[in-house]
Amino acid sequence: MEKELLHKYFRGETSPQEEKLIMDWAEASGDNYREYLEERKIWNALLVHYYNIENKSSHIKRVSLLHLYQYAAAVAVIILTVGIYITFTNKTPDILSLQEISEPTLLINNKEHIALTQKSFSIEKKAAKIQNDHKNNKLSYLQQGKLSLQKEVMTNRLLIPHGKTYQLTLSDGTIVTLNAESELIFPSEFNTQTREVKLKGEAYFQVAKNQDRPFIVHTDQLDIRVLGTTFNVSSYAEEKIMRTTLIEGSVSIEQNGSTQLIQPSEQYIYNKENDKIDIQVVDTNIYTSWTNNEYIFKNTTLEDILTQIGHWYKFQTTYEASSLKEKRFTFTIGRDASLDQIIRFINNTEEIYIERINENIHIKSIL
Repeated sequence: MEKELLHKYFRGETSPQEEKLIMDWAEASGDNYREYLEERKIWNALLVHYYNIENKSSHIKRVSLLHLYQYAAAVAVIILTVGIYITFTNKTPDILSLQEISEPTLLINNKEHIALTQKSFSIEKKAAKIQNDHKNNKLSYLQQGKLSLQKEVMTNRLLIPHGKTYQLTLSDGTIVTLNAESELIFPSEFNTQTREVKLKGEAYFQVAKNQDRPFIVHTDQLDIRVLGTTFNVSSYAEEKIMRTTLIEGSVSIEQNGSTQLIQPSEQYIYNKENDKIDIQVVDTNIYTSWTNNEYIFKNTTLEDILTQIGHWYKFQTTYEASSLKEKRFTFTIGRDASLDQIIRFINNTEEIYIERINENIHIKSIL
């Protein structure tokens, strides 16, 4: 990405088409996103520097990039060390990541972000009415007026950090419950022949029926197409297994040019490490239990258990032997239980011993 275009973006002078170009580039890969963040941090740091020099003026003067970069390294270190984040104009959009937030956050049209758990609100943005119920962790987008395929809509992102969940009602009535460390990109209104969203992480979908307008969930590896149904998708980037679990209705999964239909109680499993696909009949309650604030594990490997609860509790894991990852357990426990309670419960099985020191847990065998 050309730096001049990024700097134009930081100044709030890009067109909607240029903004979309930058957003698509930044979200295309981790390297692009890190490059964006680094440029943004340097830009903010340099603006702070010049603001301090020219604080008699009510506006920050634009300076040449050549002079700005003479101060880049020293000023950036200072700003990053003290952790300052400064917004100089309401026009300046920002890209948020899950690592930068501590509560569910809504990013509206890539320009305005709102922390959702602080207060309830009802606001209107262009053709959308947005309502937030912070006590019940529910966000709703209400369609204003008649649907028009020519109507301009906003692109929004709902980000859910570690240890949180939130429920979103889309403009068509579809209900999406997002699990911890997840993100959904969605329009304020579906003004095309298809209803499309993009998911990173895990979500439980209750799709409003519309025979004429399919609902499509895009993930990094596959697309899920439905007309009206209930299903769960687990698609965390750092996990080797992706799962689509169908509760009712039917879904079509499109991946690498092929299409696969699954029926209720079936689970589509994709292993990213060996590129293998499997379809199994499963107990769907196990894979949707998180929506009821509990964990249900049935003959589940220790590695999978720790991966799932790792989205809720912060810890790093080490094993005395890799074979311990395959130990299997069956139990149900509420998500309000503490990490120590879960560890104590597993230790009481006398199959293994888990030792915790702060945010590090070590799994040992019992001889």
